[in-house]
Amino acid sequence: MGLYTRSGVSVETWVELDRTVSMRFETCSENENATLHFGQGGEYTLTLGRDNLGQLVDLASQAIAELDSTPEEETA
Repeated sequence: MGLYTRSGVSVETWVELDRTVSMRFETCSENENATLHFGQGGEYTLTLGRDNLGQLVDLASQAIAELDSTPEEETA
């Protein structure tokens, strides 16, 4: 059960990953989905269907492009 559900989105948790966190994936061709595992023992997992996985990749790519095009603020 999600912590919050609205408009077809269920928010389960907030996750921050250190650069050293191990990541891996498993795919299931029968169910057309992929499970992304984060952490040595898979402490956090995210399972997405093929279409949603593609949407996530597209959205993340757009976010990276926008971050890359935004000049970093100067620090004093």
